[in-house]
Amino acid sequence: MEALVTVLLIIFIAGFFLRHFGKYLLRFFLWRMAKRFGANSNAFDQNRRSRKAARQEQPAPEQIIPNNVGEYVDYEEVKKENGL
Repeated sequence: MEALVTVLLIIFIAGFFLRHFGKYLLRFFLWRMAKRFGANSNAFDQNRRSRKAARQEQPAPEQIIPNNVGEYVDYEEVKKENGL
């Protein structure tokens, strides 16, 4: 029983740390592998920064559809005289 509680406690603690620090561990391992294979280790950060800069530099799109298009139009039903 004591071993079961210990194993469950370890699983919960490992899950907590992976959930909160997993993205940092992944970034660390990617940086380490890039360094090992001789790639530019700053490429990951540069790519992320360039995407953020591209999002911020985009101007607001111009309005294609005028404001008065698509508003509610009041209408009356047309009654047929034939009764069909």
